[in-house]
Amino acid sequence: MIARIAILGVALGVLSGAVNAAPMTLKLAYFGGPKNPTWGKVIAPWADDVAAASNGTIKIDKYPGGTLGRNPRVQVKLVLDGVTDMAFFVPSYTPGRFPDTEVMELPGLFDNSAESGVAIWRMYKAGLLRGFDKFKVLMLVMTHPYTMHTKSPVRSISDLKGMKVRAGGPVAGATIRALGAIPVGMPIPSVAQNISKGIISGSASDWNVLYAFRIVDVAKNHYMALLGAVPIGVVMSKAKWDTLPAAAKAAFDKYSGEAIARRNGQVNAVVQAALEAKTRKDPQHTFVDLDAAAKKKWADTVNPVIEQWAGKHPNGRVLLSTLKKEVAAVRAGK
Repeated sequence: MIARIAILGVALGVLSGAVNAAPMTLKLAYFGGPKNPTWGKVIAPWADDVAAASNGTIKIDKYPGGTLGRNPRVQVKLVLDGVTDMAFFVPSYTPGRFPDTEVMELPGLFDNSAESGVAIWRMYKAGLLRGFDKFKVLMLVMTHPYTMHTKSPVRSISDLKGMKVRAGGPVAGATIRALGAIPVGMPIPSVAQNISKGIISGSASDWNVLYAFRIVDVAKNHYMALLGAVPIGVVMSKAKWDTLPAAAKAAFDKYSGEAIARRNGQVNAVVQAALEAKTRKDPQHTFVDLDAAAKKKWADTVNPVIEQWAGKHPNGRVLLSTLKKEVAAVRAGK
């Protein structure tokens, strides 16, 4: 009898261990297409790295293409409502929720997404960016600086006057307005169709977005002056985060934050250069590269947007000053 009890105890122990070893499944939502480099070269490999480093405590099921919700404006709600455990999101698509990330959208402050991505993460870690209280921020990075892409040619700022141009948020709208164009708000997946129909004339964008959402097929004139960039990222609710095993949290922390910001910057540099070079070889596309005089005129036109934003935002001066310091630090290799 004692032997039987001992055997039963061992069996129950093994069964208990097997149950405990079952990984927790997490859902990761992405409203863009699966061929988008941000997904295929940054987010999906990041998720694989995290799962592999979690000591078998989690597995991550990926849902690109808007499988769990196509509307870019509701991604953070999907996370809070438990529809998905993690979601890719764009702060400017939920106006008012993340008011301080607007500083990243100001024109002409960055040369690439590596320096801006590390800068925004450091500002978040310093507690300068509001709106994230309910979230565990796993990725907060930046797009490449945007340039202007239109259906009809733009050879100078004056050609933009009266054009309807898609704007992704209030700061982008203010910049477009300063250039004499008319900002029109709409989600990025709708842009190509609206340009094709003549509802808008063009959009500010980077090369990744131009190709991912087929804007490049209808906007074949490219005015290469630097506009702002757009914060993007991946969030999980804090409530969900608190349920994760310690090994899973450690895996997320290892591969998230500044590590993914640098990874995104490296990938983005290669992708942007390749897509721009590809487009320049296409005779159907025209490019206007600014000379020194045109760059000065552009800066003189958009710089007041920076001052106006800093003056109106309650913490604008501090955010702008801190951002410039962080970008300078990254450029200096710090």
